[in-house]
Amino acid sequence: MKNIINRSILVFGFLMMFLISGPSSATAQESDSSVYVRLTSIDPELLQYFPRWYVCESDLQAKIFNAFRVLGYRRDRLDQQKIMVTAQPVANAEDPYEVLIVECGQERMTSQEMSANLPNILSKLSERARQYCYTDIPTTVPASQPQAEAIVSFLQPTNVNHSFLLSAFEQSLKLGKSGFWVKNVMGTDQVGYHFWNAGEAKVVLQRPLYVNDDPESRRAIPYLLNARLGFGYRLTSNPNESSVLNFIPSRKLDAGYGGKFVGALDFNMPFAPQFGLSINAELPLVPVKLTESIDTSTYVMNAIDADREGNITFDDRYDEKQVLKNTANLIRATGQVTFFYNLWLDDRKPENFFRFDAGLNYYEIRETAVMNDGTRSYLALDGIGGLNLWKPNEFADWLFLKAEYRNQSTFPFGISMQYANQSLLAHAYIPILGQWLYLEGKYNTILRDVRPFERGTMFMISPVLRLTF
Repeated sequence: MKNIINRSILVFGFLMMFLISGPSSATAQESDSSVYVRLTSIDPELLQYFPRWYVCESDLQAKIFNAFRVLGYRRDRLDQQKIMVTAQPVANAEDPYEVLIVECGQERMTSQEMSANLPNILSKLSERARQYCYTDIPTTVPASQPQAEAIVSFLQPTNVNHSFLLSAFEQSLKLGKSGFWVKNVMGTDQVGYHFWNAGEAKVVLQRPLYVNDDPESRRAIPYLLNARLGFGYRLTSNPNESSVLNFIPSRKLDAGYGGKFVGALDFNMPFAPQFGLSINAELPLVPVKLTESIDTSTYVMNAIDADREGNITFDDRYDEKQVLKNTANLIRATGQVTFFYNLWLDDRKPENFFRFDAGLNYYEIRETAVMNDGTRSYLALDGIGGLNLWKPNEFADWLFLKAEYRNQSTFPFGISMQYANQSLLAHAYIPILGQWLYLEGKYNTILRDVRPFERGTMFMISPVLRLTF
């Protein structure tokens, strides 16, 4: 098993290392979903596998206490005589400890924070020989809440060195303690076109940027600013062309050539971190150009009947050699601006988490002419009349609402419901086998008249493979 894990790390590390270049000891930030690590509990039966001990060496106690104090932790919550370390189980007696958290009184620091601010102390605490005074904690002593929070995490764990998640909807990778996540996301859920239906996907690099200094809320919301930056690309085939995936409905929508810029920010308000503002934008990088040849087999072609063809007009840049063959519908710019609110039903045992989003949504679907001049095919838009353009026209088109619930107990599951583009999109996941195999599903239905590039109802499920090292 260990050999398999090592080989997996090498493979994914080689593929993604250029995306996360930089020293691993840089300030270690957690992903924008790092709130997961604040919302968990631990099965007491599993606690015996996690080494814990008190530090009783006075010099080391003083260094840790002063470090907490200098870094802004509340003095009245610190206790120099009560410093506790929780580590991850090790496979071999020679391996150093992988420290998860260090607690000083009622305050605690994660290994990522220790690595960024106190690398020498972290290195000393991680020594296998532990050449300092310490007292092991027997398994009969229950874990404190911060320990339970650090030990268990779910779909995107931040307290591990490496994490890999694979599903039909998304593939994500966390490599090392850099705090970066690399994700490949299928479809454009924000406007209701999930999975293959949008004809596009995106690769996104995600990491948090700004630390939350509020001692009352930073356990649940460790960072005030989270950023995502990436590149969108078009899908060139339909899944049902494969004999294995022929049960999936064929797509009716396409993305244009040239890719997209993808950027997003989640900003939690410093005066009330549970409130925040989210901004997302996906913008085409290349306009539709007459000089760009296309392979029509990679687009969804829409035939034009005789009545419709007579209503499409061309200006003088087109001549009789350029023949209108079909049309294709392209998803262009999309974006959202929303306010969000995070809610925990019980701050002392925050297993039940809610997030609510409300704001404005934008999308643009353009019908383009598919032309042929006898030697090549190309898309045409400028100087052509009678082509359709779909974008928000009424309040219901602009409105974006989303509610999400996550249960972070020992049986973690989540469900969300989104209203955007006058459609409903539901998403849910549940564990199947332990912490490594989940089942994820998405259901979408249109609440208005269905457009030519849409399916009135679409449902798909996918297994989710989750590996951590």
